[in-house]
Amino acid sequence: MADDPTSPVADAGAPEAPRPDAGPASRWTFWLIRLGATAAALALWWWIARVSLAELLEALGRIAPLAALVALALTFGNLGIGAVRWHILMRAYGAVAVPPIAQLARTYLIGLFFNTFLPANVGGDVFRAHVTRKAFPRVPGAYLIVLVERVFGLAGLFLLASAVLLVHPIPGIEVWVAALCLMLALSGAASPLLIHLFGRRLPWRLRELARALPSVHAPRMLLGVLFLSVCTQTVAALTGHALIDSLWPAVSLGDSLVLIPVALISVYLPTIAGLGARETAFVVLFGTVGVPEADATAASLAMLAVHLVVALTGGLVHVLAPARSGP
Repeated sequence: MADDPTSPVADAGAPEAPRPDAGPASRWTFWLIRLGATAAALALWWWIARVSLAELLEALGRIAPLAALVALALTFGNLGIGAVRWHILMRAYGAVAVPPIAQLARTYLIGLFFNTFLPANVGGDVFRAHVTRKAFPRVPGAYLIVLVERVFGLAGLFLLASAVLLVHPIPGIEVWVAALCLMLALSGAASPLLIHLFGRRLPWRLRELARALPSVHAPRMLLGVLFLSVCTQTVAALTGHALIDSLWPAVSLGDSLVLIPVALISVYLPTIAGLGARETAFVVLFGTVGVPEADATAASLAMLAVHLVVALTGGLVHVLAPARSGP
């Protein structure tokens, strides 16, 4: 898709990707942290699951191709929902020129590649902010808006888990977990307004960041952002449910809508694409509803495979038609 020359993310100059401030030593440090965290997570999974390679391969072989295709389609579609959320969030914060949703979706797809394969987990977020930085008069605005969007994503995750858990209790998961998730969801959703109210009382570095955050021009739009965050987490849960259902049909949709969002919190840890952490979470959480360790692990690895396919597609898009940015 060609860039719109009237869009703030277009430029007549040569295409460029964001240049991270971290030097080679820092990048190696990031990689070592991710490798160490991944190894620790895999060790924890092995200690809990004790799944043999033969059991795991047998479970992976039982995943229906249709289920994998459905999961892939849902993941691609979820990027579109995320692009709409990003678009509304920029409008809520008074962006001077909001890029078209289609262009934001393309940037989201490429950003997923960078988030997955760069040393730190935030490379894609830096890329998205870099490409859209002319949407706000001050450069830090675009970066902080991407950070706020991350916070709303977490809020949607917690809100979905708490809401479903209250109407669909799962034995072994206490009610206080739902209350905690709800409290975290409300705190995340209210954070932009709280930052403006109490930003002056923060330590000086955080206070400077709070001052750089654009003011909320349309607070009601934040409700739409929160709603779309719940939608993205719901689609992610449906993606996982399509895979786990093909292995263990006894798992209900309600179970998945509670357990998968909680399990996906693990992908925020500094592991490589959530490897090890997500598998451990799937084994522990789906074990509460009777799913064997091999099947839970296979479903989690299938989600990882879907994620990698979509992320690699973003990399291919960037190679064939690099995103453009302003000076």
